Amino acid sequence: MISGTTRYAAVLGYPIEHSRSPALHNAGFAALNIDAVMIPLAVAPADLPTVVRALAATACVGASVTTPHKHAVMACCDELSPAAQKIGAVNCLAFVDGRVIGHNTDGDGFADALRAAQIRLRGKRTLLLGGGGAARAIAYGVRDGGAVEVIARRASDVTWAPAWPWTPDHLRDAFSRADIVVDCTSTALAGGTDEAAFVDGLPMDVLRDSTVVASLTYHREPLLLARARARGLQILDGRGMLLHQGLRAFALWTGESAPVEAMGQAL
Repeated sequence: MISGTTRYAAVLGYPIEHSRSPALHNAGFAALNIDAVMIPLAVAPADLPTVVRALAATACVGASVTTPHKHAVMACCDELSPAAQKIGAVNCLAFVDGRVIGHNTDGDGFADALRAAQIRLRGKRTLLLGGGGAARAIAYGVRDGGAVEVIARRASDVTWAPAWPWTPDHLRDAFSRADIVVDCTSTALAGGTDEAAFVDGLPMDVLRDSTVVASLTYHREPLLLARARARGLQILDGRGMLLHQGLRAFALWTGESAPVEAMGQAL
């Protein structure tokens, strides 16, 4: 029940209808009997600074930030966490005495998801497909593991890790030595013929039996993971990262240990 004492959190995106953050965090608030509720806010890019300042002025519990605002919202922050600075994006806002603190829990959330699936990072070579903001966050998350390399359409734009052009030869070489392969592209979001062509062009045959294949997509099983599962490889979809980045955000906002079981069931 919402009353005069109920506080609110928000998730900011455009569009926002797809977001599962409200279900995730409302389950957490309910489990800990916190009088708060998360609401989705569709925020057009031009309105982002105004909305962020309004959230700070109204003592918002905290805010999650999703597409397309993760980079632009940095300019709305009074302070950035080390992770947000390193990744160059913000997915979580905390409001402290009217100040806006930008955090990024995506990278460490991905690493937490690997640990929860009993996938060890130490000494493992991680291959990232795509060189955008998602890949940069994952690279930060696996920073304490082994080597990281990137295959990207615009490899010359990747300055934060060794990167190779997206060619059959480079793909084959990188796949043959990878311990963990992470699809950081947006290809799986829409599915269809583009996704099929994308996966058909990947040299899955050279992956070792111990290789883990991961995707950041969580609303359905991507074709890449279906192919990897058919080969008997361990797979990891985006639900783990979604959960664990949310657990970290929840703890930042409330000062409480996030209720893992309740929030996980909400997904």
